[in-house]
Amino acid sequence: MLANYFENAKELDFTCEEHKAKLLEAFKQVDAEKGNDYPLIIGGEKITTEKKITSINPGNKEVLGQVSSCSKELGDKAIETAYETFKTWSNTCIDERVRCVKRLVHLVDQNRYYLDAWNVLESGKNWGEADGELCEALDFFNSYAKFAEELDKGLELQPSNELTKAVYIPIGVGCIIPPWNFPFSIMAGMCVAALVTGNTFVCKPSSDTPITCYKFMELVKKAGFPDGAFNYIPGRGSDIGDSIVDHPLTRFINFTGSKEVGCRIFEHAAHVNEGQIWLKRVVAEMGGKNAIIVDSTADLKKAAQGVAGSAFTFQGQKCSACSRALVLADVYDDFVKELVAVTKEMTADQGEGRDNKTCGPVINQGSFDNVVKYIKIGEEEGTIACGGKYSDEKGFYLEPTIVTNVSKDARVANEEIFGPVCAVVKVNSFQEALDVANQTEYGLTGSVYSENRANIQQAKREFNVGNLYFNRKSTAAVVLNHPFGGVNMSGTDAKTGTRDYLQNFMCLKSITEDLD
Repeated sequence: MLANYFENAKELDFTCEEHKAKLLEAFKQVDAEKGNDYPLIIGGEKITTEKKITSINPGNKEVLGQVSSCSKELGDKAIETAYETFKTWSNTCIDERVRCVKRLVHLVDQNRYYLDAWNVLESGKNWGEADGELCEALDFFNSYAKFAEELDKGLELQPSNELTKAVYIPIGVGCIIPPWNFPFSIMAGMCVAALVTGNTFVCKPSSDTPITCYKFMELVKKAGFPDGAFNYIPGRGSDIGDSIVDHPLTRFINFTGSKEVGCRIFEHAAHVNEGQIWLKRVVAEMGGKNAIIVDSTADLKKAAQGVAGSAFTFQGQKCSACSRALVLADVYDDFVKELVAVTKEMTADQGEGRDNKTCGPVINQGSFDNVVKYIKIGEEEGTIACGGKYSDEKGFYLEPTIVTNVSKDARVANEEIFGPVCAVVKVNSFQEALDVANQTEYGLTGSVYSENRANIQQAKREFNVGNLYFNRKSTAAVVLNHPFGGVNMSGTDAKTGTRDYLQNFMCLKSITEDLD
């Protein structure tokens, strides 16, 4: 049974003085490295380019470092290097691949506070969010190592008079394109899923969080993965995004990010380029416009805490974040009072991005401007019941904002905002709540607060999302407890952390030998 060999990593308690002191010491180590330059890594070679990407602390706009930016020519070189390395890494036994993963687990845990500190400063997360992300990465590593061992045994077949077997084999070079909002766990999980299944990759991290990715790549090398199996090629999407997807040696693309970019990747991957002898696979996790339904039987205090926690932790910048609360009319006013009270306790830190407040900055100026735009739209479409203030003087800070009295067709209730704004929509029946929840093009997460068993059973059938929760928040999926992935325009429903996820990067080969 799974429980006999898998235990989720435990998050650090930063009320413990020992943990707090170690993280503060790690911030000093990061401070000493601020302003450094970071090269590309292609086949183990560190390559410096003239064009740079600047990493900025969104909490105070301080420059954290400069990262070399990859050109199309160097991107081609990276893919060709990964392809040559695939010829040997794909034939490396599962024991050696798993050994490298286990060594990586040890190294990440050993560098835990240092990695957390980089994540906090580069992404704007608070301490607990950063460490929770590191725990998720460890869970990915351990689950993928175990499932890769299981897949290596092949598919069980019916007995016959022939010698038969069906084996899972790696497929080739992947383009890994991770997001900025989970710059460690999602990025690291994508990379390890490729490596443990015998594939190689080029990784183009987000231009907002490239240093966190670089620090991980240093550990990948120390863990014993061969040069060329992993290649680090930060670059603007406009410079290399299309070219690495289009390259005829690219076999799969593993992407997490916006719907716009995800759809573009699908378009490009569908085109068969000259010299290409396969159909490319795309694993994509995109956006969401996630709803939480609160019916008349719900515990309103618990529901308010769940909505606020889902909507405003990490400033609403999780793809799983709640951005719509759909509330039955007879409890609407009471629920809003509870939600406002909870939200007012959540503070927006305008310090150095390391003070561990509940809410920090959004990632960059573009994101800040976009959220401000939606706050203004919310003022026109409804009532700002809480928050609504913002400032980008020191960093990119916005108060957690609740918009009430909005219609189900309002823009703030239907368009993805990706920031700390939650629309509260009044509905007249549970059926209407489900209809409104499903009217969006997305289908990532959803939650229902209810004690009505008929409503709960109906939601299980009709609430069209990849991850559905009851009487808990819609965020904080735990590996092998809540396999994560969305449907519709939220992605390909490739459930992370699972055996099924790894099969996206493998083919099943049937082998039969006549014994006569």
